[in-house]
Amino acid sequence: MNRTIIYFFIFFTFLSSFSVLNFAQCSDAGVCQLGHLADEKEEQLNISVTYKNGYSGKEDDVSFNSIQLETTYELFNNSTVKILLPYNFKSGPGGNVKGIGDLIISWTQELFSNEASSLNASLGAKLATGDENKEHSLPQIYQPGLGSNDFIFTVDYNNNNFGFGTGYQLAGGRNDKEGLRLKRGDDLLLKASYLFSSEYFKIIPQLIFIKRLSKSSILDINSPGENFIEVDKSDQSQFNLLALVQYNLNENYDFFSEVAIPLLKREVNVDGLTRTYTVSFGMRFIIN
Repeated sequence: MNRTIIYFFIFFTFLSSFSVLNFAQCSDAGVCQLGHLADEKEEQLNISVTYKNGYSGKEDDVSFNSIQLETTYELFNNSTVKILLPYNFKSGPGGNVKGIGDLIISWTQELFSNEASSLNASLGAKLATGDENKEHSLPQIYQPGLGSNDFIFTVDYNNNNFGFGTGYQLAGGRNDKEGLRLKRGDDLLLKASYLFSSEYFKIIPQLIFIKRLSKSSILDINSPGENFIEVDKSDQSQFNLLALVQYNLNENYDFFSEVAIPLLKREVNVDGLTRTYTVSFGMRFIIN
């Protein structure tokens, strides 16, 4: 492994130790799960298992742990289907909650490819398989799911080692969380990445910007009837620095780790997605 890759690995590991000072949101809502990275290889089937850990910060004081099972299958030439299902564990002063999270299904089609570049589009859905009322007395942040069926669309362009992408997540209406009835705004995503590679290691730093396009709204519990009010500052932007480190054990197995370093503080956490840090570790089995 060359010296540049070693420096970047040390740099992002160093940055991750300071992530507790900031706030981030990315993967839980779904839009960050879709797309096509510059390091993805041609394979008919791969299955991965990932452990993810995060923390909300001292105000909510909730810890997050998740086991994610993901499979990607090549339906036909240059067209793949991906399925991701998490099982979530959340704990805090209010108690402990565990359960199946929201299922994400996506289809990715290569639109253009040559020796130097490629263009891919992905269409997906985040399905409300997680229960937003798993523990009725606890707030949304403890629940395994968001309670809405969302649609997601992304486009990714890769040129040599550079990658650029955009995405849109259409929030699927109001959930049924008792006392909340949350309706999130839609999300717009922009991202850029660069691939550093050696014989066995790959490092992919990414910059991800997410703009919530409208404010979230919730049930007004202080008024008679079913009236809803907008949540102030719930349309905040997010800007995250991520780094994926991948080790290719052989042609059938990969090990990977990811850290997220948020660069913008997200003050309002009505949807329970704010994290002071996010780290993950996993293994991928590849069948060619």
